[in-house]
Amino acid sequence: MRRRLPAPLLVLFAGFLVARPAAAGSEEFSTFDVIRQEADDESLLDHLLMRPPPAWRDEWERSPQALRTSQGCLTSGQWSVDTQLKLRSPLGERARFGLDVRDDQSDRASYTYFDLSFRFPTALGTPGVLFRPLYDKSRQDFALFWETGAETTAVQTRWTFTLEDVFNNLWAFRQSRVGEISEPYDRHPYEPAIFLALRQPRWRAELQGQVLTPSRKSVITVFGRPGVNVTLWGTYARARLECRLLGLEWEAAGENRQAHSSEALSNATDLAGGDFRRQWSGETALRGSVRPNLEVEGRWLYQGRSQGSDTPYPTRRLDAVDRVLQLETRWSLRPHCTLRFGGLHDRITAGSIGNPYPAYGTRVESRGYFGFQARFGNASVSAVEGIELDPERYEVWWVHDKGFLQLQTTF
Repeated sequence: MRRRLPAPLLVLFAGFLVARPAAAGSEEFSTFDVIRQEADDESLLDHLLMRPPPAWRDEWERSPQALRTSQGCLTSGQWSVDTQLKLRSPLGERARFGLDVRDDQSDRASYTYFDLSFRFPTALGTPGVLFRPLYDKSRQDFALFWETGAETTAVQTRWTFTLEDVFNNLWAFRQSRVGEISEPYDRHPYEPAIFLALRQPRWRAELQGQVLTPSRKSVITVFGRPGVNVTLWGTYARARLECRLLGLEWEAAGENRQAHSSEALSNATDLAGGDFRRQWSGETALRGSVRPNLEVEGRWLYQGRSQGSDTPYPTRRLDAVDRVLQLETRWSLRPHCTLRFGGLHDRITAGSIGNPYPAYGTRVESRGYFGFQARFGNASVSAVEGIELDPERYEVWWVHDKGFLQLQTTF
């Protein structure tokens, strides 16, 4: 007899205490920004339409060689890109080599990872090592991990311990230089992470969590300018639950990301001030079939955003809340072609002090959209065209309100 639903519900709430199957890095926290998102008055709507279609997930997880990319317009001059590539190859009878590429460029964060991994399966699980090469040797990462299960098993776990900037005065003192500036650590960062997935025919739960331990770095400048001490720490947690109940598909998810950085002259008594940013959200979704070829989905997302900074950063603060309602209809014309029609409504409450993007503030953003999903051989494509439903303070070309594209293929 299958387990009852309350068991995964308990796991969902526990997930907030424990964030990505692949090794993360300090760049995700150092480039994470909340105020920058206000440059795009519809940032959350854009990120929702950039999500890959849920129907593609199983193929991505089960394929050892696959590529997917989600791209879309943020502003008239900014194009968001989130690309992932994974390749697996045997190293012998059991050992495997892996290549994982992640390029994420948006108004939320900006980083590129090129990870080389080596896995050695055993009867008790799969230990492995990971190396992340970067041009500045002091920023290269090294990770140890242990995996059990796989994307096709009922239970999958992964524990990862990343040595951030491993060659920065950890084992090789002479490699502490970044570019033309020396940046040795006084307190080195590490990044433990955990991932857990439970998959059953009628429900699925995922937990992810990672912590970037507090670090302190001395930036030794050139040309007689005074040095600077900088710090950084961050955390990320995510939980997700899906189930089939009463002939419908239900979803619940939540995530929280936060980071803090500070800097001061090296001769200062302490690190006064700093920059703290946090973004968290909770969402629910419900979908069901009206007819065999017609599916309807409703989604509600509540997101909180805040960022505050003090000297030596520009004094500023932003607090904002997004409340998004999304309705979408998917009409399958044939097995490999689906039309999408939907709408998004975001009620935003925002207040700021010294905000470099003060033009928007509290507002309502609404958008209609239509698009399609199609499959050509091993490649799946999805495209969406937005329709502006609000009178904007800036010029909009006719009713066009940004475009979005997703591509996924296996090899």
